[in-house]
Amino acid sequence: MQMVKIHIPERSDRAKALETLTLRGRVICLPDNIFIVPEPALEVLQSLRVPSKELERGGFDFAEKALRDYSCTVNLAD
Repeated sequence: MQMVKIHIPERSDRAKALETLTLRGRVICLPDNIFIVPEPALEVLQSLRVPSKELERGGFDFAEKALRDYSCTVNLAD
């Protein structure tokens, strides 16, 4: 399954999106309002009229790598 990294800039839109998407599947939350969601979640966002910007696509390994990369930057900052 394709995973998609997206940016949702508006707080109210993020709340609406996360409330719905977390009930339907996996959502990975990263800093700066960035999320990694399964590709079918994009249709859900459209149906909710939540504007989002697609940043990258990849497989499940892509999502795991994004988490590892973020984890490394947090540890380096401490």
